[in-house]
Amino acid sequence: METNYISKSPFNTSGIAKTLVSRIMKTKTKNNALVVGLIGELGAGKTVFVKAFMREIGVRRRITSPTFVMLRRFILPNSTSFGSAYHIDAYRIKEDKDRTGLGIKKILKDPNNIVLIEWADRLSSILPKDTIWVRFKYGKKEKQRKIIID
Repeated sequence: METNYISKSPFNTSGIAKTLVSRIMKTKTKNNALVVGLIGELGAGKTVFVKAFMREIGVRRRITSPTFVMLRRFILPNSTSFGSAYHIDAYRIKEDKDRTGLGIKKILKDPNNIVLIEWADRLSSILPKDTIWVRFKYGKKEKQRKIIID
């Protein structure tokens, strides 16, 4: 089911991320990680969304875009039903060998993981069928974004 949002600011985008957390945190998959795939142009709000999502699930460390390291792991507090959260930035992943060395397939198969992937369309061939897709598009005004979740 597709849900459309209009965000007028980074604060609104953070609120949309928190709404998604409240909808999915009780979801537990049997055979794979809970995966949220984020797609959108540079500067469209993906990292803002990830930061708010991670804070909402209990990550207290500073969240930065992992563009140069590509992957960050966060241990979650015992209050969640998940053990780890991963933030993956697939912007620089171009070939199978790029993702093989990171162990992404293994991360995606563990049902104790929550995985947020920026530029997820670059990994679509290995993502689970039940991936939650979040698409970001520029709005009509400078800070406005259209966010589509399905």
